[in-house]
Amino acid sequence: MPKKLLEKLPEAELDVMLALWTHTQPVRTARLLEDLADKAWSLSTLKVLLGRLADKSFVEVTREGRFTLYRARVREEDYRRMETNGLLRRYYKNSVAGMVAALVQDEALTGSELAELKELLRKAGEPGAE
Repeated sequence: MPKKLLEKLPEAELDVMLALWTHTQPVRTARLLEDLADKAWSLSTLKVLLGRLADKSFVEVTREGRFTLYRARVREEDYRRMETNGLLRRYYKNSVAGMVAALVQDEALTGSELAELKELLRKAGEPGAE
């Protein structure tokens, strides 16, 4: 998908995208309803959400015989990056250190997560690291 500004999705549409991102091939609504069984949505609700996502260019819709297939047009990584950057900008004034400090102060990180974070930072500081 060409680089353009992605918009923040409402929770229900994001749930559909999270289900679509688990598939590498286009999928039918029946499969998505299975993936989203915990939502107890009707077929018509799912189709409305998919239609909204298609209108926003998040989803590609194709016909194959009598079936309609859906595929994510936006990569999960791109959407996640947009959301993360927005979170950093809105709540932490673009400070990654501020966000990590808040997580540490709130005791939101486990010991193993802190160790993993330390290792990531150590590797990032090595010569030749991007």
